Amino acid sequence: MNSEITLSLPREAADKLRGEFDHFVRLSTGLDRQFVPPSFEDFLRARVMHQDGPLTERAVTRLLSGGEYAWAKRVFDKQLPHALANLMRDAERFGFGLAVRSEWSQSERLAQARKWAVEILDHAGADPALADTLAEHIANAAVDVRTIEEQMQTPAWRLADSLRRRVYDLLYLVQTERGTGAALTRLGELRAMVGLALDYGAIDAQEAGRVMEQIEHARPHLFRDEPDDVFARLAAWLRRVFKPMPAAPSMVESDRRAP
Repeated sequence: MNSEITLSLPREAADKLRGEFDHFVRLSTGLDRQFVPPSFEDFLRARVMHQDGPLTERAVTRLLSGGEYAWAKRVFDKQLPHALANLMRDAERFGFGLAVRSEWSQSERLAQARKWAVEILDHAGADPALADTLAEHIANAAVDVRTIEEQMQTPAWRLADSLRRRVYDLLYLVQTERGTGAALTRLGELRAMVGLALDYGAIDAQEAGRVMEQIEHARPHLFRDEPDDVFARLAAWLRRVFKPMPAAPSMVESDRRAP
């Protein structure tokens, strides 16, 4: 046999209960679209049946730790890391990305992700024990910032790509220039461009070393330590001009050789 109980609550307490019920419905249906929420009366009945005394702060705390509300919160806590992982995984399809520093190792990436996960869970009021799971999802979803720049064709990536292409254009010109002077000029341009490309991350140190090794192998004479200033060229010209000519045979020697 059912009996009816009528509760008389202040307007503030009634609005609070209604707000908690609305939050419960939004949370439950957000996690599971097939979930059929209970009526407000059923929600109140569950709240009343789980208490063993007046609606004191301690009793409310016990209510929030059990029943439908607590079930929804536990589901939310468990699903939060996976929901965020899905969010970050699908971001690339819509033109977004989660970038991470290029120089970080996997362990550094995971350590920083855990610090971030702790902050996220703290602000969400979720279980801090889920920090490791969430950190793993964050670390796996993060992409090298240079990869994201390439995907999004950022101005920085376009500049780096232009520098890299110019390095290889100059590499070809140095190898094909006929004159030594022109080749040395191109070599100077190449060295300057390699330095810029290193600064902007267009190439790394190993690739820069391979470029210079290729030039040195193809045209080793360009790397000889010979002076190439105006005074050295003037001295070389003077040596050519004033080089002593071989002496002509004398008349006495000619007479001696005559029969």
